[in-house]
Amino acid sequence: MSVSGKIIMVTGAGSGLGRALSIGLTQRGATVIGLGSRDSTLAETESLAVINRFSRIMVDVSDAAAVTNIVQQIVGKFGRIDVLINNAAVYPKAGFLDQDAESWMRTIAVNLGGVANCCRAVLPSMMRQGSGRIINVGSYADLAPIPNSSAYAASKGGLHALTKAIGADLGGAYPDILCIEWIPGPMKTQMSDFTGTDPVACVDWALKIINLPPGRTRSIIFEKDQEHVPRKSLASWMKRKLMFWRH
Repeated sequence: MSVSGKIIMVTGAGSGLGRALSIGLTQRGATVIGLGSRDSTLAETESLAVINRFSRIMVDVSDAAAVTNIVQQIVGKFGRIDVLINNAAVYPKAGFLDQDAESWMRTIAVNLGGVANCCRAVLPSMMRQGSGRIINVGSYADLAPIPNSSAYAASKGGLHALTKAIGADLGGAYPDILCIEWIPGPMKTQMSDFTGTDPVACVDWALKIINLPPGRTRSIIFEKDQEHVPRKSLASWMKRKLMFWRH
């Protein structure tokens, strides 16, 4: 599975999974543009990546105008963006009543609004070139929220819906543009209290997703390196049976 020569934009590239992906993808021949909110951590990622294959850009992904401007600069320089990996996220661990409204909405603005901003900025160029992969790093935090995670859980629930909606909008008109939700699970990062999978091990999972073949028009969810096929609910099963019997 190759990414040699691909232009890949990674958000949250200054630490954790974003750093591991940025380094690993440059080692496999890609040119990576890493976005992050702190230049110092992006510089550390750059020092560990393959020389001349990583460019760092400091930006707040919740700022739609800034993101659009940056994407235009990237496309102007490289001619295209082949892959967008939406990884940037914040996780303030606070109870719902303990977290003020501004902080709560800030989490939504980054974790969900930031993904929407990046997708909106990148999609026009992908549609012009007729190909692209958008990988939104998701979570099951909304299905079984733990205490002190209401904003994060809500943002990840919104991400499920956003990814599906973008896929629906693309439909069959752009068979080689895929919008995918990737759920790598807990990782040994600050966000997960350094428990779980080593982010370096996730690079090969991302490679598999990037190299998915075209022609997929339905929503795609990957858990680690395996596609998740939702089970049919009892209600949908009964509906299909009733339709069958009627005909």
